[in-house]
Amino acid sequence: MTPETISDTPTRNVLILVEDEDITITWTRFSHGERGPDLHVHREHTDAFYVIDGELTFELGPRSDAITVGAGGFVAIPALVGHSFVNASGADARWLNFHAPDCGFADFLRTLRAGTPGSWDSYGMPTDGGLAPELAVVLPAGDGRAMDLPGFHVRDDTENGWFTYPHPGGVVAVQRA
Repeated sequence: MTPETISDTPTRNVLILVEDEDITITWTRFSHGERGPDLHVHREHTDAFYVIDGELTFELGPRSDAITVGAGGFVAIPALVGHSFVNASGADARWLNFHAPDCGFADFLRTLRAGTPGSWDSYGMPTDGGLAPELAVVLPAGDGRAMDLPGFHVRDDTENGWFTYPHPGGVVAVQRA
């Protein structure tokens, strides 16, 4: 698949790299201060991130507990765990974002590009606060372990997988489980 541009501005770029009903993978760049969506949950899928360059600060759970992840770090946020993210560093941040399964994410991005309202598997925080933020998987840079998504394994190495993405530290491979 040829990358599909969703946004291309001086402060943010979003490209769809892979779209499949089982997983959608995007590449994103945010300048300093750029924010993702407000604190939200997904009911039916995992939202995961591999930081390529810079760092992202993730806000997890109803209290927006902050954790900063640098280049080479993975974060996987399961369904019903509240989350948001921001580039609070002084430099650009680049990452791969995995939605497994897709649950309408790629089509939702297209509605954003078109400036029309769209809906998908994303909801405001539940009144009970959702699941505990400790259920998010956070693997720091150089951890070397695979990050599991529903039906997939993501690892930072040179193995050939279903999807590979080269970066300065190696290759991210996504393989069907």
